[in-house]
Amino acid sequence: MKFGAQLEQYELPEWRGHYIPYKALKKALSLLAEQGVAAGQIPHRRSEDPAEAATDWCLRVSNEASRVGNFVDRGLVGLDDQVHQLSLMVDNLRIDGNEQFIPERKDSPKSADSADRNSGKRTMSKDCKDMEIRVIEGIGRVMKGMQNLRSFAELNHAALYKILKKHDKQFGSHTGLSTLFPKIVGENRLGDMSRFDALHAKLRQLSLLSSHTEGLDASPEVARLAAGLGFGASAPQGSSQSELLVSFFFGLSTSFLLSLVLLLWLPADDPQSFSDCYFMVPFPVFRVVFSVLLVLWCLGFVAKACDKADINHMFILRSDPKCRVTSEWFFSRASMLTALWIITFGVYVIDYKWEVVPTVWSKTGFNRRSSGHFVLYPSILLACTVAGFLMPSAICRNRYKCGVLHSVGRIVAAPLFPVDFGDNIVGDVLTSLAKPMQDIPEALCYLFQSHPQTEDMLQRFAHYGHTCNEAAMQWLLPLIAGLPYLWRGLQCLRRYRDSVANKNMDITHLFNFGKYMACLGVVLAGAICPTRIGIIAVVSVVATAYAGFWDIAIDWGLGYDDLVSRYTGDDMLEQNGQSGQTRKPGRCLSRRVYWACIILDILLRCTWVFTLMPPHVITKHLVRRVVWVCVISSAEVVRRGMWAVLRIENEQISNASGFRALLWVPSRLNAGARPKPSCMNHNLLSPLLMPGVPPAHSSLSPA
Repeated sequence: MKFGAQLEQYELPEWRGHYIPYKALKKALSLLAEQGVAAGQIPHRRSEDPAEAATDWCLRVSNEASRVGNFVDRGLVGLDDQVHQLSLMVDNLRIDGNEQFIPERKDSPKSADSADRNSGKRTMSKDCKDMEIRVIEGIGRVMKGMQNLRSFAELNHAALYKILKKHDKQFGSHTGLSTLFPKIVGENRLGDMSRFDALHAKLRQLSLLSSHTEGLDASPEVARLAAGLGFGASAPQGSSQSELLVSFFFGLSTSFLLSLVLLLWLPADDPQSFSDCYFMVPFPVFRVVFSVLLVLWCLGFVAKACDKADINHMFILRSDPKCRVTSEWFFSRASMLTALWIITFGVYVIDYKWEVVPTVWSKTGFNRRSSGHFVLYPSILLACTVAGFLMPSAICRNRYKCGVLHSVGRIVAAPLFPVDFGDNIVGDVLTSLAKPMQDIPEALCYLFQSHPQTEDMLQRFAHYGHTCNEAAMQWLLPLIAGLPYLWRGLQCLRRYRDSVANKNMDITHLFNFGKYMACLGVVLAGAICPTRIGIIAVVSVVATAYAGFWDIAIDWGLGYDDLVSRYTGDDMLEQNGQSGQTRKPGRCLSRRVYWACIILDILLRCTWVFTLMPPHVITKHLVRRVVWVCVISSAEVVRRGMWAVLRIENEQISNASGFRALLWVPSRLNAGARPKPSCMNHNLLSPLLMPGVPPAHSSLSPA
């Protein structure tokens, strides 16, 4: 394999464009050779002076090597800063851990052997142990960054050698390798690997200062394994098996979806007995499962986007460092459930439109086409979905699922529990699931009512979109839509109360409380006066403008500099290696992405309002109403997934939760040291070891 192809093979995609342009330099040499230039004389054009052209080429090579050397130096500065922050955390852990040690009581009724064996041992708090795991995880991330940076330096070192060797070979000279090469390497320290060895020694020492590696004398990689974190600096990004699984089911779903569209378009057998209303009665059950698979797709998108943008979402959300649930896991489950949904729904369409399976109890139904067996299709789909979530998984352990349920429980019990960033995100997700959660009672009514459906049930579905008792649903549906906003509002009040108790009163939480009350007003307006379109419109416009502004300015932290300002000066310019889009130092995404997200957020916010109102207020047409509910429910879930990526990114760069010490990511080292915010939390352990008390600088991240 030629070296140019080998260089491209080993290049890191996120650092592409920062390597020595080997192919461009090689092409220049080939052109010069064709022109018959004498050794050491390298003109770019025939009219150039050969001596001057040779000097320019040597200067170009020197500048490229200098650029690479500066890249490596900035990366090492970033790595050293991470090691320093980790050292501070380890020191604080040892101090705080010693304060929480509980010595063994001398009068404990244990045997003499047990007393001798446990003498001097002390118990460390669970929070300290969890923090130690996070420190080891951070060491692994720095280790991975160091390895990437070292391979970057070595690859460019080799590229410099190869291009100068090719120069000497083509022009019969020895000046390239004997003079220019050692001079460039010495000036830019590309061959100095002792810097990386010293950094590796520091990481090794830090990784062994943990109770999880007590008595261990090994490398940081072994320390990670001993702490239960597995191989690598982060969770595995999937395997070829999972990728094949996703590809297979995604292709299967695509082909079946095209077939499903054709089936829905074709006319039914015996149109006189075909009923749109009867055909759509089980749709609430299908919508519940569709919302589940859409949430899985969005979770995979959020995880994938965070990984691509170097956003440490696992640490920001305080997920278990041992968790190996990645975007590939979500995509594989979502693709399988999508294929199952399309197949089941397609079979139901075929059966009802063309009466494939003989009818059961059709005389008690709406007409001769009605049958009790149609309930089996949505029931089987729902049962498979529930079984898929309850089934044990070696990757998504039951304790991770219970952790999400515990977070939901804390949200429901607001304001009794302190609020952390993970609860914020889960609570906001619940507000976006208002319409899908309204489908749950409608689906239960369909499943547990008599089958086939009677004419009275179909009339209720045609008028209200469900077959439940209307008196009960008049208060149940608004309650389901409004409770998530009430819970989030109570969380805001809890955060305000904690900020006052922490002697750092932050009224931003009160404004956030007002936002959720405005959203709750839309629910109340739609439930109390559904026919007063003017009142609903005014309340909806206020809530949409309020929430949209909050998304952009507060949740995403976007300002003039992020969206409009043209940064000038080398110290104020950060370049995206792939897209070339400028961005503010510290930001992870390009300006074009922010503008696209703002436009989409505003547009989807306009449809979001309709999820809080009864669908029959929008349109009386049955088919349009069913399609409308599906569209607005899906749009809000997709908007929330997009929102989550930028919300987590803002949490990372603003250090609102005091996680700044471990937020360096390897592929961001080419940008140098990120500017540290003035609100840097000096007590790095307090937000992690004292979850009951919000950090003093929590004003940057309102609930």
